[in-house]
Amino acid sequence: MNFFKRFLDKYTGNQTVFSNKYATQFFTAFPRLAFLNNVTNLAPMMKWSLSVVPITQIVSGTKPPQSIDVYQASSLCATGSIWTYYATLIQPQNTGTRMLAMCNAAMAACHGYNIYRRVQYDKGVASGEIAAAPAK
Repeated sequence: MNFFKRFLDKYTGNQTVFSNKYATQFFTAFPRLAFLNNVTNLAPMMKWSLSVVPITQIVSGTKPPQSIDVYQASSLCATGSIWTYYATLIQPQNTGTRMLAMCNAAMAACHGYNIYRRVQYDKGVASGEIAAAPAK
């Protein structure tokens, strides 16, 4: 167990994501992008990617309800719900923690809505109101 502690000690309190010479040169050449090398800014941006894709699929209608994986949507909805709660416990509260809570809430909401869409589709197929989609 001491091995893991020694291994992780060098990362404790480290805010920098990329520290090799190429990343350092890149962020020196483009200082306006330096915020991407900070884990406080990068974490919410990566979390948003788990919400943006399902939201665009819901709005555009490109993902039919029969292709929604209920298990995946359930796990992402639960993850979003749990981490929304924990993001509100982080002290001190600042813009980063609020953005983290907001993106987790968006993830829980959009995947919760996808679960609802799939359940409604399955009910419609079971009652005969909706014709089942052909298997691919």
